[in-house]
Amino acid sequence: MRIVKIKRLLSVFLVVALLLGLSCTKENAILEIEPVEKLTTENSKTFIYDIFQDWYFWLDQLPELDPNSFSSNESLIDALVYKELDRWSFVTDLDAYRALFEEAQTKGFGVGMALTADNRLMVRFTYKNSPMGLAGVERGWEFLKINDVPIANISNLGAAFDTDAPITFTFATPDNRTVSHTMSRTDYKINTVLHRSIQETAGKKVGYLVFESFLSPSEEELNEAFTFFNAEGIDELVVDLRYNGGGDSGIAFLLQELIGGSAVEDKLLGKVIYNEKHSDDNFNFGTRGNDLSVDVDRLFFITTDASASASEMVINGMFPYKEVIIIGSRTYGKPVGMNIFESEEYNMALAPVTLKILNANNEGDYFNGIPVNYEVADDIFHGWGTPAEACLKTALDIIAGNEIIALKSTQTQPQGLPLKRGLQEITGAY
Repeated sequence: MRIVKIKRLLSVFLVVALLLGLSCTKENAILEIEPVEKLTTENSKTFIYDIFQDWYFWLDQLPELDPNSFSSNESLIDALVYKELDRWSFVTDLDAYRALFEEAQTKGFGVGMALTADNRLMVRFTYKNSPMGLAGVERGWEFLKINDVPIANISNLGAAFDTDAPITFTFATPDNRTVSHTMSRTDYKINTVLHRSIQETAGKKVGYLVFESFLSPSEEELNEAFTFFNAEGIDELVVDLRYNGGGDSGIAFLLQELIGGSAVEDKLLGKVIYNEKHSDDNFNFGTRGNDLSVDVDRLFFITTDASASASEMVINGMFPYKEVIIIGSRTYGKPVGMNIFESEEYNMALAPVTLKILNANNEGDYFNGIPVNYEVADDIFHGWGTPAEACLKTALDIIAGNEIIALKSTQTQPQGLPLKRGLQEITGAY
């Protein structure tokens, strides 16, 4: 029998890290949670099984089984999860988890992609320090070939990217050039603010922020963006979360402060609810404000079905305090969060669903996603900050008082390539 030390982290997947209690001072505002006691385990599978039996949110749905009868940790989790609602519980290497959430480091080509209705493979976004970003590949480029094989002839696109061997990609650019780049997937650091700019319409300055993941290093990027918005004196704000699959809820909490302004200062933002075994761990969380926050009367959000988890928490938390206008398509639907249980012995980070989050009005449970006010197809043919891009154009038209033309009937929503459950879903990229 081995003694495995389990650490309960409050830094990811909607598990609030900066829990600023409404009655707390700034000095004692961070809530410290003691690590879970040591647990005696036989192996990695009994480690997983014991955690689920104690902390899993849907305790009454857990099956009785022998964890050692499964061939892998992943197959065990697939057998344990409540399939009707749980699409998220996962296990990953501890080293990879720490690298992503603490340093924003990951491995890949650094590209998010989508297929159009006519099966064109388009670039949704790239990370600037990734192989794709360093090669100059941008949103709106079309993949033509992979290693000289036309995209239409590749039956498994995900598998085509799953190699450490060099790959030659051929693209068509929006200005009708054909460009080829050869690259290998490597380790790189994610930039989570993909774009920030000022759009001017009807005599108003509109801050436009494209935010792609909630990771610990995002704090510096968000602070820079909102320093910029404050210096420009914005009148309106558009927060583009269309590909943001979630991440560190401490960063989500920071974003709520920044966009909520004085309307959320000293107010309850939400509630965290655990299972019946851990109801004593339930808590409320709020804010005392942020010097970099902006005061705007309403908030525009751009979303797709890739907007999940911490993104939905941010939007849901604003409903009690702001006029919220959502453009794009219904969000993914993840009103629950995880604690992370670490085992250095097994190099494992286990992330079972352990909690749900409600806003100040006790609203949550949006398993079918948060609906939009204006349904607009994701315009992947325009670069970030282009006023003609369909979703951004809709926000600018609303601000300008222009008539909004429904695009649902004329455009089909592009579909993102399937991503592996876990860290790949968070980065949203191959």
